[in-house]
Amino acid sequence: METGRGHRGHSRWERGWQHADLPPADDAASWLAGRLPDGWFEGAAEVTVDRDEIVIVGTLAPPPTAAEASDDASWLSERIIVTRKGEWLAYANSCQKQDGRIPDIFLARGSDGHWYYSTYHFCVGMVVLRMEDQPEDLAAFTKTYFLRTFDGQSDDCLQKTWPPGSR
Repeated sequence: METGRGHRGHSRWERGWQHADLPPADDAASWLAGRLPDGWFEGAAEVTVDRDEIVIVGTLAPPPTAAEASDDASWLSERIIVTRKGEWLAYANSCQKQDGRIPDIFLARGSDGHWYYSTYHFCVGMVVLRMEDQPEDLAAFTKTYFLRTFDGQSDDCLQKTWPPGSR
């Protein structure tokens, strides 16, 4: 197939990354088994693969209260961020340094019922947040770390939020 200048056919590169050959996802449940944060779910999470979509469903463990978080400095755990005002984010974060195939991505469900995402580089183990003070509230955290809301299902969360102006 000719893909030179003036040809109306499309090469793999002209169609974008979403049209490239993707590896099969039939082993997603076993691949995710060791990668989901310990204790994030109460019981086992259900992993379903439907063509190009992987869905993880489970009951989230309750977050610590604001008093518990401030008493023992556990405002940041492997799965929960608690603000000074008691608002929280149940999150998952993937750092590109952990798996070079996956860019930095932060996904969270807030105590306000919204889904959030960011491409801010928190680094392995959320080390950036471990060097910071406990955030005042969700609004401050959202602004500081370039979080955006999305519907929790669409690919909107794949849009860059950081560095600023990269969208």
